[in-house]
Amino acid sequence: MKHLKQIFQALLGVAALILTALVAAGRLTWRTIRNWWKNRSKWLRHSIATIFILIPVGFVVLVAYAYYDSEYGKSYWGEEVLSQKVEAHYFRDGKYRVYNRCIGEYTTPKLNWISDAPQNDSLAVYALPNKRGYINVNTGRIVIDAEANDYSKAWVFSEGLAAVMKDGKIGFINANNEVVIPFQFDYSDKCRMYNFGYLFHDGYCIMTNAAGDLGLIDKRGNWVVKSLYDEIWAPHESGYRIIVDNSKHGVLDSRGNIIYPAEYGYVDILSDGFILTKGGKKWQVDFNGNVVIPFMYDSVDELLCYPVAYGSDDIEYQHKLSDYATYEVMNRYGIMNRITGKPLTYAIYSNVKMFSKDLFEVQQSDSYDWHLLDTNGNIVPSK
Repeated sequence: MKHLKQIFQALLGVAALILTALVAAGRLTWRTIRNWWKNRSKWLRHSIATIFILIPVGFVVLVAYAYYDSEYGKSYWGEEVLSQKVEAHYFRDGKYRVYNRCIGEYTTPKLNWISDAPQNDSLAVYALPNKRGYINVNTGRIVIDAEANDYSKAWVFSEGLAAVMKDGKIGFINANNEVVIPFQFDYSDKCRMYNFGYLFHDGYCIMTNAAGDLGLIDKRGNWVVKSLYDEIWAPHESGYRIIVDNSKHGVLDSRGNIIYPAEYGYVDILSDGFILTKGGKKWQVDFNGNVVIPFMYDSVDELLCYPVAYGSDDIEYQHKLSDYATYEVMNRYGIMNRITGKPLTYAIYSNVKMFSKDLFEVQQSDSYDWHLLDTNGNIVPSK
């Protein structure tokens, strides 16, 4: 215990000596600096004081700028080219500003988003919270002010008109912001749409009713095709349009007349006609309805083999390749003669097997019941 006390007293003595030396050194240093400072000119003293003040201030400014830039500064990953002169710059707060490279200036405040301008048009939609307007992509200038108009939704121009929504109704304006078609149409986000955006194509625009069903209107706002369909596709280069109702497809001509009602499983529009699919059958017609190819299919699924005899211990049956194969149309299967290429049945089955040389086993796609078919495609009655 006595030894510990002596060690502790010695450590205190060493600490006191170190502290005294530090105080003495500090006083000596301070006296030296003070004397040096007094002997310097007033100009130098002011310059040094200014530097010591600017260093912490500059540090604070740099930190603040770095924080602001990280939160609100420009991001070089989101730039969009709107035209040869105009760009949309993306900022880290999720906003955009339009920049004109020729004059080196931003031409808009921060915007929520900017659409692409349609081909052969110079006006693009821009968005503010719950407001829409239009800018000229060649100059970057706002031409239809979102703040001055109460457009809650807007779409790009097509054939000189643009759809805008006001007070829950859709109307159409021209490039001078003049209402051409009054605000009389219902907007619905329930519609099942394909290539749809309230755009005019060949004089007609897809339009909705309150339930989300689709029809066509002309440039006077008159219904050309009543709103009866789940989908109306943009016109093919031939002018024909696909219509869809309850997953069944049909065709309208360029004036909205029904060429094929919406009762086909699928319709493809070609440059010279249509490919129609219905009831397990697929065929091609020209624009006059004449059959060009009477039998078509999506793919040949499987070559059919039938059992002929018992095999070895490892193989239960020996099989022989038949003259038949299964083909597929819209995920259903039919039977065709692979030698002649002619169909034996339509593609209406969910499964097809060969039972014997002259019999097929087929499974109905709706009931999943199995039946036997002969080589004429007729059901063989069960005994």
